[in-house]
Amino acid sequence: MADTPEYRGWLYSVLIAIDQLGNALAGGYADSTISARVGYNARHSASVRKNYWRLLEWVIDYTFLPLDGPNHCYQAYFSGNKTHYRDGSDAMRVVLSTLILFWAMPIALATRILAQRKHANKP
Repeated sequence: MADTPEYRGWLYSVLIAIDQLGNALAGGYADSTISARVGYNARHSASVRKNYWRLLEWVIDYTFLPLDGPNHCYQAYFSGNKTHYRDGSDAMRVVLSTLILFWAMPIALATRILAQRKHANKP
């Protein structure tokens, strides 16, 4: 990353902090991202809620597909701090779903623009 502008490292840190704040606001641990929480719960939650977590995982994975490839949530969980990820109460899952669904479309648009620019700048 020596040839990347310094602001990219700063911007990435800020985006991760915002992601962790969103996770905490939705009843998750403040040190975990939404993607890691969803990736964990899509594989380890009670069968009653497994489809809920898998739907959120699909939305997030689709959102970040152009930049990260498939399995964004599982990779976030796997590379995270491996702490327990809260499922949360019904109310907190509503907050989480709202955050994800509200932000997925603009982020998906941004990731596709970034991926297109990255592809256009390749020699």
